Amino acid sequence: MALIREFIEDYRGRIGHFQHLAETCAYQCERALKRQGLRVLVTSRAKRLDSLALKVENRAQEKNYQNIQEIYDDIVDLAGVRIALYFPQDRKEVDQFIRTHFTVESVKDFPEALGHPGAYQKQFLGYVGRHYRLYLKPESLPPEERHLSSHVIEVQVGTVLMHAWAEVEHDLVYKSTGGFLSQEEYNILDELNGLMYEGEVALERLQTAVKKRVNAEHQPFSNHYELSSFLSDQKRRILQPGPDCRFAIGRTDVLFQFLKMIGLNSVPALRPIVQECSFGPEEEPLAQQIIDRLLLSDSDLYQQYDSARIAVGSSDPFGTPYEALSVFAEGSRLCSFMRSWVALEQALGEGLYKVLKGEPTGFALDPAAEEQLRQGKRLRDRVLFGCRPPSDEELEEGEEFLSRFTEFLRREAEPKLQEKQA
Repeated sequence: MALIREFIEDYRGRIGHFQHLAETCAYQCERALKRQGLRVLVTSRAKRLDSLALKVENRAQEKNYQNIQEIYDDIVDLAGVRIALYFPQDRKEVDQFIRTHFTVESVKDFPEALGHPGAYQKQFLGYVGRHYRLYLKPESLPPEERHLSSHVIEVQVGTVLMHAWAEVEHDLVYKSTGGFLSQEEYNILDELNGLMYEGEVALERLQTAVKKRVNAEHQPFSNHYELSSFLSDQKRRILQPGPDCRFAIGRTDVLFQFLKMIGLNSVPALRPIVQECSFGPEEEPLAQQIIDRLLLSDSDLYQQYDSARIAVGSSDPFGTPYEALSVFAEGSRLCSFMRSWVALEQALGEGLYKVLKGEPTGFALDPAAEEQLRQGKRLRDRVLFGCRPPSDEELEEGEEFLSRFTEFLRREAEPKLQEKQA
């Protein structure tokens, strides 16, 4: 008992650290999932002292802890995040997000095996969810907080209904009574669990009905959640279950605002563009591909995309100051670089993307120039789709290369034009 008291006092002094760790993870989850257009509720917590003390006492007899570090190593949910889904069908998209954006150590699915002999025999499965033991990626953190990536976090994913039922059951069965309930109380909890399953079936039907309406209507999308629903359906239609399903939808909030501004915010207008996009785990997110194709077809749309990006960034609670600034502000290094890129797109058209993909073109490039061009595209993507701007040095170097490359193309084109005129 002395060791447990020592551990609890030590944790009391560190609880702020675990709360910050959980909040950081929850922020990353909520930010990305809501920008993609998934309806979720994300909460976080550091484990409460009373709950932790009870858990450690229950485990101490089996584990035979020798020091407090062994207890820290054994309790993996000191920092916890819960992702509650509105719609059960979104589990796959959330699973893809978690496996892509975090370092996942292990995954545990519930329900577990049946209880010990003599336990109450449930009519329904009980809690259904997936728990991840994971770590933040260092590159997702500012330098001063990269130490957080060495601490484990438990992320629980389930539906809003299942999480609500689990809270009731856990508080009654484990916290309040130590597991000693009457048969009638168990019966009622089981009955409530059945209602939750019935509710999840209704949620699945509701989601299917929403998708059916969105796909059938010629009316504009009402919000980026409907746009995300349409794009997710296109992904599922084209890709079979497997590694390719890791293909990302991307940010639909900015895409929705952009399409709304240019009058392409409907299924009939968007479907032909989506059909030209590439689907696969190595491809850029679908939302970004759509934006790229629209900008390539008409360079004047860059200004409207910039306005859409600013409109979303200015009101987004997860936005950074950079996302609310124009990349075409006169006199800025960003503007100078982007004008050089747009000039290159105008000169090359679809040929630019053939070069980037290594496809044959009408002119020869050495490998070094091809790689610089790809670096220029990555820099341009960071400017348009990133949360923070590249450095002035990166932009200056990129602009110099683009200017030289555009001049090279002009020299290549002049002899061919003279031959045609002759």
